[in-house]
Amino acid sequence: MAGGASRRRAGLSRDRVFEAALRIADTEGVEALSMRRLGRELGVEAMSLYHHVPDKAAIVAGLADRVFAEVTVPATDPAADWRTVLRGLLWTLRGTLLRHPGALPAVATHEVTAGPGLELYEAAMRLLHDAGFDLVEANYALNNLVTYTIGHCLAMAGRPPLGVAEPTTSQRRETAAALDRNRYPTVAAWLGQLGDAGYDADALYQQGLTALLDGLAEPAGAP
Repeated sequence: MAGGASRRRAGLSRDRVFEAALRIADTEGVEALSMRRLGRELGVEAMSLYHHVPDKAAIVAGLADRVFAEVTVPATDPAADWRTVLRGLLWTLRGTLLRHPGALPAVATHEVTAGPGLELYEAAMRLLHDAGFDLVEANYALNNLVTYTIGHCLAMAGRPPLGVAEPTTSQRRETAAALDRNRYPTVAAWLGQLGDAGYDADALYQQGLTALLDGLAEPAGAP
């Protein structure tokens, strides 16, 4: 038994630790993460993990980097419009975040200072700066776009801090039936039109993203 435990400890790596942490977050939520829970997932004592991560806070921070590492910057034509390129990058980020709903709170609170997240930030900042935005404008624009994307994903996933899942068809019908139609005729009509399919999450995101991209002031150096 002791030999087996030693072999498991020897097989541990930082990558394996964060792979296991992401599995737990995906299935149980980031709130379920602890050194003890992570040790059980990996089949080792919790104390063995301290050789690779100092505490739970480091695990949560590492989760965000693990998610960002899955985001691939799309190959683009150098002559392509910056809005088109940035839309593709944000769409890719959104898809990655929605694959890992349990890790979203970690991503939402993570300060990007190194690693894959910083590489994405550099690529997007360079894109905006090359398009003529000064660095302050580029940072504001990028922060607004990423905040919108993360917030949208949190709402769609129904995870904290919003924690509101999309209502079922029957719940929507009950809400519509209970409304005072004289006072809320437009909302009642909308709930009635929503139907069985519910929200079109892709269309919802695209509408907001288009509004943000189109609403950005043309940079001072733009032709």
